[in-house]
Amino acid sequence: MATQDELIAIANNFLLNSPPGEFHEVVTDIRGILADDSILNETAPATFREYNTEQYLPVQSPGYEHQVLITKFGEVADGEYLDPRAQQVIFFDHIKQEVTGQRPIENELNQEVEPYRAAFEEHAFNYVAEHYQNGAATVYGSKASNGQYVITVAISSSKYNPNNFWNGRWRSTWTITFSPSGQQATLVGNIKVNVHYCEDGNLQLNTNSDQKTTSSLGDSETAAANAFKAIAKTEQNYQGALEQSYNTMGETTFKALRRALPITRTKIDWSRIQNAKVIKEMKG
Repeated sequence: MATQDELIAIANNFLLNSPPGEFHEVVTDIRGILADDSILNETAPATFREYNTEQYLPVQSPGYEHQVLITKFGEVADGEYLDPRAQQVIFFDHIKQEVTGQRPIENELNQEVEPYRAAFEEHAFNYVAEHYQNGAATVYGSKASNGQYVITVAISSSKYNPNNFWNGRWRSTWTITFSPSGQQATLVGNIKVNVHYCEDGNLQLNTNSDQKTTSSLGDSETAAANAFKAIAKTEQNYQGALEQSYNTMGETTFKALRRALPITRTKIDWSRIQNAKVIKEMKG
């Protein structure tokens, strides 16, 4: 029999791998399975925080029209997250998954990097509006110990369609590193796609792909424009590769996993087959 620590570890693993838009449903299911659901209470704050920040959960910026992402890049204190576009820090309740307040930014932004960060932010918002449905982006800026500027772009786009039994989320992270006096920036990206389809089955697609490219520099506006041209090209190529994989799986992998429909072109009624088997055994 599993120990309490083992049960907690198993439960938290299920929670952290919850499909997009289904986290609270998984929480409810796990509590229903456990004999004593209070054993989750001690680890719940850390687990909820880990899930929310890893999923780049989008929330409405208080007093503004844009959304801000809850990420580890923007975490300035426990439950406090940067909203650089609004020049504020928001307070976020990880258990309820809601904003509870805000305060003005104090010294959380590097003013030397800020002109570049703001330029990248403007291009990020335009890029997301053009290419992502229900998308949001948050852009952070910092200065490395070697003097290089570091711009981090977090992008999240989700679509939930539970009535048709599927939910999905795209997350991409781009770290752009450069010297303002240099000629070229290095872009290191990570793209994650999670899709859950649950009609007459339970299928999940989880991808995790690292990317790397470069772009030309210039002033802050030129550097941001060139970087997002490179990002757009890379992400479009990745999406194209995913679509090609879907087609390949549909024609090969999935057909190999299941028996083709019978001549009647109707689904197999497993209950009738089971009943027939039982009758046959009884006659025997």
